[in-house]
Amino acid sequence: MEENKVYMPVVSVARSIPLLSKRILLSYKYRFKKKYDFVEKPHYINFITTNDCNSQCVMCDIWTIYKDPKNKPKQKEELTLEDVKKFFINNRDFLSNLKSVGLTGGEAFLRRDIAEVVIAIHELFPKVGLGIQTHGLMPEIVREKVKEIIKQYPNFGLAVSIDGVGDMHAKIRGIKNALEKATQTIRYAKELGVKSITCGMTLTKDNYYQIPEVKKYVEDLGCEFSCFLAESSDYFYNASNAHKALSEEDLNAICELLKPMDYHYFMSNLRLRISGRRRTALPCYSGYMSIVLDPYGNVKPCILRPQGTVGDEDIMGNIKQKSLHEILYNHKSSLLRKKIEKCRCWCQCEVSNSAVIDNVDVVKWFVKSSGKKEFLNKLSQKIYKL
Repeated sequence: MEENKVYMPVVSVARSIPLLSKRILLSYKYRFKKKYDFVEKPHYINFITTNDCNSQCVMCDIWTIYKDPKNKPKQKEELTLEDVKKFFINNRDFLSNLKSVGLTGGEAFLRRDIAEVVIAIHELFPKVGLGIQTHGLMPEIVREKVKEIIKQYPNFGLAVSIDGVGDMHAKIRGIKNALEKATQTIRYAKELGVKSITCGMTLTKDNYYQIPEVKKYVEDLGCEFSCFLAESSDYFYNASNAHKALSEEDLNAICELLKPMDYHYFMSNLRLRISGRRRTALPCYSGYMSIVLDPYGNVKPCILRPQGTVGDEDIMGNIKQKSLHEILYNHKSSLLRKKIEKCRCWCQCEVSNSAVIDNVDVVKWFVKSSGKKEFLNKLSQKIYKL
């Protein structure tokens, strides 16, 4: 039996080689179409379900948005369940290539109807992957909502933030007993049968030295670990937080701590980029095959573009006013895509989508990677679980 557990995944990987070849050919097709601004039907949607948030994270100030009196009225303008249903129904044909919808916030589980939102999308698009990103600080609420979701959609995924062990996670999230609460959320999700649980660690000046400890903690819980640098942008409502930036000494230390994770495409390239050893050639498909839908119905090319509370300079259009086809195929959207054409950020939300769409850079990285054996082992484990 143990031999089969090893043999079958390896066979599955071998059988995936023709599929990979096809994907590489598709990658060049997408690159050509992107070059001439031919927009494909969206494959990925990152849906910011709400700007409401009850944590007080040091690296993200979204939680302050509705504490600002001038923004408070915007909360009533957030998309309702009916708005969400209408969007997916009215744009059903144009979303025929949709592969995945990620739901985030703010804190998505602060929406009382978050389970209904997930179920509604799943009923309309049963083959599309769905998952929620959460801070995990409301384990009882998450358990009840996940219980509702998983009855209708067993393959639902969850991403829970873990930014430190001991008291560090509470320090980063600004909430007492944050680690205990997030851990309980994970345990509840596992008890309910959620198979795909990932844990992301946002790296700041305070916590980056705990990368090995957090990785072990997360993997001991049976979850997948990843980490990424804290971003500064209008989306996180923290564009002025330059004083919190990591120093060169901090970045060098992070590079050393990331070395054991060279089997992981995102983290390996994060290290290589920080150290200046590799300038990734991964094209950005944000605004082409990947879009962001904000809480007010605004469509944006990527997660790092400004929120609707800031202005409309980086907004392609609003789903309450136009169809998604009209929004993506207009002059303003074309200009915005050109504006970000040379952007080479390493934001995991955007990179993960682009890397799946365009495999060429992933293959190049794999050829040069020192972690091939562990990469294949991790891939085999994932395939075997399927």
